[in-house]
Amino acid sequence: MKQLGFIGLGTMGKGMALNLARAGYPLAVHDIRPEPVQELVKAGAKAAGSPREVAENSEVVITMVTSSPHVEQVMFGPDGVLAGMKKGNIIIDMSTIDPIVTRKVAATAAEKGIDMLDAPVSGAPPKAADGTLSIMVGGKKEIFAQCQPILEVMGEKIIHVGDVGMGEVVKLANNLAACIAGIGVFEGFLFGVKLGADPKVLYEVMSASSGNSWVLQTRVPYPNVIPQSPANEDFAPGFTTDLMAKDLGLILSAAEATKIPLLAGSLARQLVEMARAAGYGSKDWSVVAKIIQQMA
Repeated sequence: MKQLGFIGLGTMGKGMALNLARAGYPLAVHDIRPEPVQELVKAGAKAAGSPREVAENSEVVITMVTSSPHVEQVMFGPDGVLAGMKKGNIIIDMSTIDPIVTRKVAATAAEKGIDMLDAPVSGAPPKAADGTLSIMVGGKKEIFAQCQPILEVMGEKIIHVGDVGMGEVVKLANNLAACIAGIGVFEGFLFGVKLGADPKVLYEVMSASSGNSWVLQTRVPYPNVIPQSPANEDFAPGFTTDLMAKDLGLILSAAEATKIPLLAGSLARQLVEMARAAGYGSKDWSVVAKIIQQMA
């Protein structure tokens, strides 16, 4: 088994790293918070004091952090991953970030003889914990093939999508579609409920009709209609409003730079930003439904 490193033990990364440790991979871990590091140590991992120390003790370094600046901070500088990696090593960045930053890191890594995959994930923390994420992977096919057994510990659907950076592109496209579909679900329920329909009846009909979607099955905007909706627990997060806002910002920025008109995407971003302004940044992004309901 390859010696692995894992940087970023947040709500997603901790579960992913625990699965690697339980699968028997030798694992060095680092996070700015000591608590998840200690949990990984109890599972058999070794604590490292910096990203560089992780890299010095790993053949493959996996990063799972929250933003483009965080990825750059982890990768570059005297204590960064690239300062500690050796020729022939591999980086797998599983963060959702700007594809331009991904390609910048990959180009810098290539100068040192280091290969990189970008492998953002789709799925909430429970899927990270049980190893059933969907993972979209950009990079050389031969490097993907080398790392596929590692990725299969963390996900059940692993898709090679093209060159490095393309993982980020398809992940952001998916999140754009999901957010827009969600707003359609939220407005459909608002329309039906305001005109007297029972939310449970609406769910039953939509589930068997053309209105069905992944968002409908996971984020009905009224409580106690389905067992797993965040609305049941005052929109306790799976994927936060702040994170959806981050992704929509990346999407709209790239669309503006390439002159792609995203009309529904622009409206979706406005609604998500309204939810943040109302103090819902740490709630699940489906709290946007509450903003829409308050307008009615």
